[in-house]
Amino acid sequence: MPVPLDYRHPDIATIQIAVSRIPATSGQATDGTLVLNPGGPGESGNQILPIEYPYLPAGVRTAADVVSFDPRGTGASDPLLCGTNPASVTSAIPVPIRPGDDLPGTPVFAAIPPACAAAAPARTPLVNTVNTARDLDRIRQALGAASINFYGLSYGTVLGTVYASLFPQRVRAMVLDGAVDLYASLSTQATEQAPAAERSLIHLLALCANDPSCPLGADPTAYFTRLATSMRTHPRVAPGNGDNTPVTVGDLDTATLFTLSVPGFTPLYYAALVDATQGDGRALRGLALEFVIDIDGTSLVDAQWAITCNDTTGHLGPAAAGALARHLAAQDPLIGGYAVNYNLGGCLAWPNARRPVSAIRPRRAPPVLVIGNTGDPNTPLIGARHLAAAYPHAVQLTWAGWGHTWLLSGSTDACVAGAVTRYLGGMGLPAPGTVCR
Repeated sequence: MPVPLDYRHPDIATIQIAVSRIPATSGQATDGTLVLNPGGPGESGNQILPIEYPYLPAGVRTAADVVSFDPRGTGASDPLLCGTNPASVTSAIPVPIRPGDDLPGTPVFAAIPPACAAAAPARTPLVNTVNTARDLDRIRQALGAASINFYGLSYGTVLGTVYASLFPQRVRAMVLDGAVDLYASLSTQATEQAPAAERSLIHLLALCANDPSCPLGADPTAYFTRLATSMRTHPRVAPGNGDNTPVTVGDLDTATLFTLSVPGFTPLYYAALVDATQGDGRALRGLALEFVIDIDGTSLVDAQWAITCNDTTGHLGPAAAGALARHLAAQDPLIGGYAVNYNLGGCLAWPNARRPVSAIRPRRAPPVLVIGNTGDPNTPLIGARHLAAAYPHAVQLTWAGWGHTWLLSGSTDACVAGAVTRYLGGMGLPAPGTVCR
């Protein structure tokens, strides 16, 4: 469907938004339409819908049409592709060696804004969450729905909050799962995320240590530390087949956070660590790329950073980012320093937002359900607490589990599934303080 490129000048140009729908399994959408956003930012909602759809509670699938879409600049919605090599981003070294040095990935990250300005000068500044929220309301209108239900994962909690702020009367119900601490600066988000990722990695390595068949030996933490130390000074050779970028400790950290976020990849991750120890980094690079490419193999990098940086202000410069990375690495030495690359690296040279999402508050939103995981390495539980507090009527439900978001990591948990089903079915929110174990 067409939407205005620029809502301030809606008649000048349009872009196309790709939308998909799975009808309610009962044949009657008694609970209306549920719009699902998978996060990212930058992921194709259409490509991932068939994968995530079965994770939704059966009662939700029975009673609602489930709709997803590719946000502007992503997937099939006029994608923003500026030529950035995804491997150059995953391989960016996370932590400077010496105090006072710039963030090592600065040359890669600083090249993204001018590349996008050259590739798509009109579109680049307009790929942001405020415009995507307006696109979502055009989708609502096209569906003929007076209001919608919304389920947002990770970055989808940002999109949902902006939509609830701009169009509160159009929200029937909203689940925000794996909440981003969107009213915190990117540097604060990195500072919150570093210890969460560290705890998750310690947990993962401890699980391996308790398994007699663990391929990392009797002390997996020492195994990981030795490999990281080795890769800081001796990158593995480039995988080949068109990928000519050596595999670095940046790939190790990227692959690690990806696995912590999606624990189902753990066996492949262990095997990749063993391969890298033996000098073969191909499997490690493959896992790292999973974080920065879409299901069809298209790069997410340019759209991801355009959305993140167009939404925010207070971007750190290279030296300040380097200092923060060293500080976080000192506090959480296994993977803490990577939080800077992950949360704010691409914004080092990006202009500040014209309208930051932190200035948009959901003051008139209806009651919403916010879900946070105790062991989320990506969007730690503090983000769910802070986001729920920003709403006039919200309940923050805690899932005591590991992995990123409840839907992707714990969808079989009947406690959370029941709460989500009842809420989306119009039967109210769970009791404040509910914890599902």
